[in-house]
Amino acid sequence: MLKPLFFAILLCTSVLCFAQNKDTVSVEKPKISVKQRLNRDVFSLFKDSTELQSPRKAVLRSAIIPGWGQARNGKWWKVPLVYGGFVGIGLVYDFNQRFYKEFLGESQARSEGRKELQQYLNASDVQIYSAKDFYRRNRDLSILAFVGFYGINMIDAYIDARLATFDVDDDLAIKISPSIYTPVYSFGINQAPVPMLKLTIKL
Repeated sequence: MLKPLFFAILLCTSVLCFAQNKDTVSVEKPKISVKQRLNRDVFSLFKDSTELQSPRKAVLRSAIIPGWGQARNGKWWKVPLVYGGFVGIGLVYDFNQRFYKEFLGESQARSEGRKELQQYLNASDVQIYSAKDFYRRNRDLSILAFVGFYGINMIDAYIDARLATFDVDDDLAIKISPSIYTPVYSFGINQAPVPMLKLTIKL
């Protein structure tokens, strides 16, 4: 009687052990073509190029090539503005330099007692000298504008790189609440409480 029972228990145990064996069938991983891998690498390269960069490097790049720092910061739309500003300043310089040389030659001729340019025959000597100084001053201002715009280009690249590391998320909050302030002086005399507003900034 015990042998058939023991045999039945042994048979059930063997079946359960067989059912718990792991499936040894391997799942073949999807193959990635060379083109897909190349596209992924190129995408990651451009993505990394627009990630956070050092503000110092941004300034240095914009100092070497204007607009380079903005491009590395991911602000590609600023690059045409940078070069548009330089082109505009260059045109202003060329305009004033051309007329300055023209009135300079005429003023030198007037100082020798003669009039050289036909279009300025009716202009007085004072008008010629004033026009020469006017265009010379504007030419010098355009040079200063070029230097200033070059500096703005570097500062803008620095600010963009610095703000890229500034975390502004949902945790940022500003709270204004009423409060009571009791001033205490160094000699221990307490003054009357003063109502005030308390500003709390949560970063």
